[in-house]
Amino acid sequence: MGKQALFTERFRSHHDAEASLGALLGKPKGLGRLLKMKSWADVEKKLREGPGPQARSLPRGIYIHVPYCDKICSFCNLNRKERSKADLDAYAAYIADELKAFGAYPYVREQPFNSVYFGGGTPTVLSVDQFALILRALRDHIPLADDCEISVETTQHNLGVQKALALAELGVNRFSVGIQTFSGRGRKVLGRTFDGEKSLEALRELRAAFRGVLGIDIIYSYPDQSIEEISGDAEICIESGIDSVSFYSLMIHKGSALAQSIENKETEFIRNIEWDRERHHLFYEKLAGAGFTLLELSKLARPGRDAYRYIHIQYENGDLIPIGSGAGGRLAGFSIFSMAPGQRFVSPINKQYERYYRMLGELQFGLYDPKRMAAGLPPGAEKAITEKIKELGDMRFLIPPARGSAWALSPDGIFWGNNIAVEVLKTAINAAKKEKAVYA
Repeated sequence: MGKQALFTERFRSHHDAEASLGALLGKPKGLGRLLKMKSWADVEKKLREGPGPQARSLPRGIYIHVPYCDKICSFCNLNRKERSKADLDAYAAYIADELKAFGAYPYVREQPFNSVYFGGGTPTVLSVDQFALILRALRDHIPLADDCEISVETTQHNLGVQKALALAELGVNRFSVGIQTFSGRGRKVLGRTFDGEKSLEALRELRAAFRGVLGIDIIYSYPDQSIEEISGDAEICIESGIDSVSFYSLMIHKGSALAQSIENKETEFIRNIEWDRERHHLFYEKLAGAGFTLLELSKLARPGRDAYRYIHIQYENGDLIPIGSGAGGRLAGFSIFSMAPGQRFVSPINKQYERYYRMLGELQFGLYDPKRMAAGLPPGAEKAITEKIKELGDMRFLIPPARGSAWALSPDGIFWGNNIAVEVLKTAINAAKKEKAVYA
């Protein structure tokens, strides 16, 4: 079976793969999920108990959402608002109060947290004083591991060197900078602040001053992106001294300014799989040749320079406390989405799906171990998974193990990584169904 025959559409993100997995499992959508909603009181009952052995074995994190930006990027339709419409002092106080409230529960208080992640929006629209209020509440009320990763997403124009150093003094030890491209033309298409030269200068200044982990985001396959533009982005990533880079194929989100511009034929955007693949492989192979290794499907890092604990917590189904308007997470066996102060949606996590969602998360790291994947599944599952992995190996998506039992993704496998994960999960699910197994 040829590669194109196997996959007709590329899943560009983990969320695409999750949606496909949900369909395979018959997971209810929309109103079907609402039938299983619980109240916050159900969560509180669990939080008043200490974490049991299973909870203690999992990594733990906190996700803090800041849904405000100075400027809305052309490709973005995420949960965010323009800064001018926000009372940021009030929002910082709300976050601090939430940390205090969660810290009062034994479930939270009795086990240290490995990661705190500020996402958005653009968290660095908050001032240093507002961050100080939040981080003081964090340290006063939440037990943190000695090496806790405190990570902040930012744009360049919201994070000068002095602000970065001030936040580092407060405990921030990791920044993720949304650059997207150093091409001046590309930056205009994507609605970024600064031209390419200024963007590079600002990154070099930040790298020289900040000694913590510094990662950046790069987008490839944007309208009319040339080979020279993606090659230039890769070369800058190598020479700039950054620790890691997330590289994403541009996703056109309905409702974004760029989507509307394409729909109105103001922007021409024609791409196909080979065009997308060529840019992916060029970027990946340049960084791999410079010593970067795969941290997850869309992230490369210099060895030992970026642990990225937050994403491990997400993919390993660890506890992740969601704080802030628009924050989602999971805690004490519940999925939680915080809509606004005092308004949360809560639903119990379905254990029959849990195994497969964790498997999907683990496959984001690019290693396929049939024995590990089949653990806890019916006896026939390992054989079926092994056969599927060998089949994908024959198609050169996967590379046989030099030692141990884990296969690794090839560059083509990384490009199709989310599709491949779903394909293997489909095999595991069908094997379990065939033996009339209960998903547990």
